[in-house]
Amino acid sequence: MTDGNAEMSRRAFLTTAAGTAAATGAAGTAAAQEDGGGGGATETVTVGPGGSLVYEPGTEEPLEITPGTTVEFVWDSDNHNIVVESQPEGANWEGHEPIENTGFTYTHTFETVGTYEYYCQPHRTAGMVASIEVVESLSTPSGSGAPELPNSAKTLGVATTFAMVATLGLAFFFLKYGGDYEIEEE
Repeated sequence: MTDGNAEMSRRAFLTTAAGTAAATGAAGTAAAQEDGGGGGATETVTVGPGGSLVYEPGTEEPLEITPGTTVEFVWDSDNHNIVVESQPEGANWEGHEPIENTGFTYTHTFETVGTYEYYCQPHRTAGMVASIEVVESLSTPSGSGAPELPNSAKTLGVATTFAMVATLGLAFFFLKYGGDYEIEEE
């Protein structure tokens, strides 16, 4: 490769190849992350999951949401309702007092900050009580501070990086050794 137009230094090629591979891998990982993102505007509470006398989430620990979040209550067993026991001043949640069965859904959008407590009338004494806390901002769990990447994003990033490195390796091989064959004539 002594032709002035075709000459490329090994260092320039490797620098370009490494930069391109890194950028492509990062782009693949970012694209995979975008697929799994959620708006956070809707939460689901299962009413009587698997026939148990609880609201999930809400019975063990309160469901924590921000103002404007819509909660969809989905009945997973029979003979349940939602009776509002207490709510913040100015809130307008009426619950859903008629008894409903499996497959029924009910939604409400919570706007007022505070704690909402509710129960199932037929199963209150069995402990089917729950709460929702509407807060200005959700607390983040303490951890490393870095977002957790789903396995699909990691796999896509690794595969994309490998594909780019392999392609650039082949390109380098063909630039260095291929193309200019001198044929000996006898």
